[in-house]
Amino acid sequence: MNRKIRASAVTAGALATAVGLAARRSGISVAALLTNSLATLLAPDQDKPGALEDGIARNRERGPALPPRRLRKRAELTDEHLDGVRVFRLEHRDATTGLRFLYLHGGSYVHEMRAVQWNLASGLLDRLPATLVAPVYPLAPEHSWRDGLAAAERVYSRLADEAGAGNVVVLGDSAGGGLALALAQQLRDAGRPLPAALVLFSPWLDISLSGEDQPGLEKRDPVLRIGYLRRAGELWADGLPPADPRVSPLFGDHAGLPPTIVFSGTRDVLHSDAVRLARANPAVEHHSYPEMMHVWAAAPIPEGKRALDEAAAFVRRHVA
Repeated sequence: MNRKIRASAVTAGALATAVGLAARRSGISVAALLTNSLATLLAPDQDKPGALEDGIARNRERGPALPPRRLRKRAELTDEHLDGVRVFRLEHRDATTGLRFLYLHGGSYVHEMRAVQWNLASGLLDRLPATLVAPVYPLAPEHSWRDGLAAAERVYSRLADEAGAGNVVVLGDSAGGGLALALAQQLRDAGRPLPAALVLFSPWLDISLSGEDQPGLEKRDPVLRIGYLRRAGELWADGLPPADPRVSPLFGDHAGLPPTIVFSGTRDVLHSDAVRLARANPAVEHHSYPEMMHVWAAAPIPEGKRALDEAAAFVRRHVA
């Protein structure tokens, strides 16, 4: 028995050493390396026929994830409706300012909010005690960009009326990041007061996935597949050309928008969107993380904590 225990200990030690060396070679933390590996193992097969439809059906059965208990201990939760839109409103008990976060969640425009995404909201509220509102905005295929963008605008308008547009920061990840940028462009075009800042994590800004680098990025992405995203994007666009800025804000006018910070990882097929946005609008502050996967900032890893620290510092600079 002792011999078996010693052998197991030696094997575990060798494995730990190998993982540590691999992490050092790639320049990332061991936790990040393990997260990437776990994502590869657990990610659903998006290339499987019917994967999109099956995923939507399962997601509708579950419904949107509620804020976790640990977050509700620090922030008072209200599940309410604002102008016909269901929202989760979290008021941090230590909030001392009028800061409001409008959080638009990701999910390829077809999935309700998942539990892991609350880590972004929780992480920012830990760093900046405030009020955060997360709308359960309409999704495809039951709805389209028209309903989703209109819902986001109604909730934003309510927050701007409540606290002043200069106290509102729009936060979005993945598809929610695309919706956030489209919202800002629509507000600007209508001559409406703009939010103080945009904070975008791995935003999906081009539903056609037309970036020349994206096939190469897909080969190293542990989660996302181009074909799956294109099919979801078609449902969201509902007949609108995929290059229309209302569904692909990358191709819109980037002049006169709020200060914007964008985070992307080089193992994410949507890294291309962040790179192209920074190229189209040099005023955008782009933080590129080597070897990070899609929306890694929601993971409990050192790189995720650093991204949230940088996001909080950006908000402090741009909100009075």
